[in-house]
Amino acid sequence: MIPEFPQFKNLQLSDKEEIEKIASKFPPYSAFNFTNLWAWDVRGDRKLSKLNGNLVVLFTNYNTQEPYLSFLGINKCEDTTFKLLNFAEESKIFPKLCFITKETIQHLQSSSLHIEEDCDNSDYIFSPSRLAELCGSELKDQRHLARRFRRENPDAVFSFENLSDPSIQEKIHSVLRQWENRKKSQNKPFDLRFEEKALRRLLETADTHKLTLSCVHLHDAMLGFSIDEILPSQNVIAHFIKADNFYRGIYEFINKELAQHLVNCSATSWNWQQDLNIENLRKTKISYRPIALLKRYTVSLSPAVNKKNITIKKRLLFWQK
Repeated sequence: MIPEFPQFKNLQLSDKEEIEKIASKFPPYSAFNFTNLWAWDVRGDRKLSKLNGNLVVLFTNYNTQEPYLSFLGINKCEDTTFKLLNFAEESKIFPKLCFITKETIQHLQSSSLHIEEDCDNSDYIFSPSRLAELCGSELKDQRHLARRFRRENPDAVFSFENLSDPSIQEKIHSVLRQWENRKKSQNKPFDLRFEEKALRRLLETADTHKLTLSCVHLHDAMLGFSIDEILPSQNVIAHFIKADNFYRGIYEFINKELAQHLVNCSATSWNWQQDLNIENLRKTKISYRPIALLKRYTVSLSPAVNKKNITIKKRLLFWQK
């Protein structure tokens, strides 16, 4: 059971139902999706709390290891925000709330708060039916590449596999190694450290998550895979996709075939998550023409309030002397 603020607990598999109960009331934000929270807790330091019925999450920056707070909910938003910001300051945590959703922002009216859109962390939302057809001039490049892959690899097979199968998991890791080797041979920058840890963490608990694993095989070799989650709301979240880009058009082929499956499952939207300010990733996602962005925001005390707090602290220190 998730404790009441200011108490926190480490994220555990047993928190799945409680988190999903809260998250299901909102659009499918990837930051608060349980599978995503679990997989990317690569250091085991993600913590949870509840405040005013809202879900509070203590995240950690992968590179700097700096902790930062966020919350999901629309209950007493201003009270929740100020309490979390005060807690952050007292605990020497980054004094800014991250991943705050549009639904929460609409309940924050105080002039003491500084709200800023976090463009690097907007979730890209796509239409499965549109990507299944790849019709129109806007998607002609993807359409041609998907056809090229099929034309040049007539024996390739698109299929769905059991993510819990050890032999399939071994093939998934082989795809990662092949992807890594291609990057090295092309002298292109890459960083698999955290992604590989997150994927391994997910595979180790595959039975706990209701995930769809789609693969492309050429004879007995796996060339690429995609791991996605169809939520009860019929929204879909894409978690991992990797392929050997030696085969031109393989990503476009996987996306098109998987989109057709999602249409058959009556899926209404497909969340490809954020671009993290990675230029190539941003260009790719934009090129697929998203139908919407799930925007996220940062919230901090306004500069005027911060300046006032600093002045008060200086005065207190003076009189204490």
